[in-house]
Amino acid sequence: MSFFKRENKHENKFWFMDEIHRPEQDQRIRDVFRIREYLLRKHDILMRPDTEFKDGTFTTSKMVFQTIKSVVEGHTSYVVGRQVSISGEPEIVADFNQIYKKGRYPKVDYELASDLYKYGNAFEYVFLDGDTIRSHVIPNESAFPVYDDNYNYTSFVEHWKDLDLGGDDHYIVYYPDRVETYLNRNLVETRPNLTGLPIHYVSLDKTDVFGNGLVADLIPIMDSIEEIMSQLDDAVVRLSLNPVGVVQGKRIDSKIPKSIVGRVLNLEDKSESDFKWATSELDSNSAELLLKHLTEQFYAVACIPASMYGQSNVSNVSEVSLKYLFNQTDNKAQKTIHSLTDGMFQRFEYFRKLQELRGIHKKYTDEAFDSLNINFNVTRPVDTNSLMEDLKMQQEMDAISKRTIIEQSPYTTDVALELERIKAEKKAESTTANSIKETGGNADG
Repeated sequence: MSFFKRENKHENKFWFMDEIHRPEQDQRIRDVFRIREYLLRKHDILMRPDTEFKDGTFTTSKMVFQTIKSVVEGHTSYVVGRQVSISGEPEIVADFNQIYKKGRYPKVDYELASDLYKYGNAFEYVFLDGDTIRSHVIPNESAFPVYDDNYNYTSFVEHWKDLDLGGDDHYIVYYPDRVETYLNRNLVETRPNLTGLPIHYVSLDKTDVFGNGLVADLIPIMDSIEEIMSQLDDAVVRLSLNPVGVVQGKRIDSKIPKSIVGRVLNLEDKSESDFKWATSELDSNSAELLLKHLTEQFYAVACIPASMYGQSNVSNVSEVSLKYLFNQTDNKAQKTIHSLTDGMFQRFEYFRKLQELRGIHKKYTDEAFDSLNINFNVTRPVDTNSLMEDLKMQQEMDAISKRTIIEQSPYTTDVALELERIKAEKKAESTTANSIKETGGNADG
């Protein structure tokens, strides 16, 4: 993507109307709509033309497979299906976990990860809704991040058009210090921007400032699979189950019934006359080989084990075998985790700013803020018993803390809350023990 010198925004107050039609923006939005329509079952195979067959129109097979949609959902759930764990100093972690709960951030994380896999880009604006910190996930088709010639992120335009008869254009223009809302060419509202520009999450597979999603790599392969399967279906129905009668020799004036079954057809008594069915002799082995290679290539590009879609049996496999089986999925997940982590730390900066504005804390110390970390609890199948035994062994060897065990445990969703519960239980046990001691060993004392 190339960037061209933009007109000075101070000279053209409606610069954002030109921005959304720039070539680099236009191309990305076209790709976004193509992927979105594909996931809504609008595949190229549906444009396959019908044909004439046996004096009538034969409706050709048009098989639509939604495997790609399932792949996206599988990858998204793999990374953020379980809520991320925030670790760090207890006070700031407790505050941020509360923000996560009230702002419904697990759903926000899911939407962002899904957009990364679909389009390679995701956009989030953090704002204050009354007394609650929330995030608005901006749809890719409405998002226009603005970068200058040096790739510095300077502003952001959110645009959509009404689908009714009026067809009004809506613009929300984000500057670092303010947000302006326009209806067509009329400024409707200006309000201060309390956080900053919308966060731009970018896939590590990227071209310049924009990322490339997984779906675009899978569509051509799935198009080929749908085309082959549709043609095979037609071959079976049209040529194998409904063969064409062929007469060799002198032409017979009468038509041969299309439904001729179990009848006798009399031909002229000439040696050159002949009648036979023209049927399709399918080379099933060749078709099967082609489909097998296409399917294998699909799963290789999709970075998922075929076992996730019933292609093989994985019962009674060891923990090590599972790790090898999900190796490609783990590699893909790590790239997505890096992209999400960069944006989430920017989100934490906005949390910190809004918390101070709300007066919840006068100021988080740099040490407390820098202690924050994000742990993604991927949903790879694991041998839970083996994992817990390993953690227990390390704890007995004084090689791991109880807090780390809680963080690594597949049964823990909120580390800070779990630690608070353990602390409360120990306090209650200590109070009970002291009470028994004071009453001479009689708890009912």
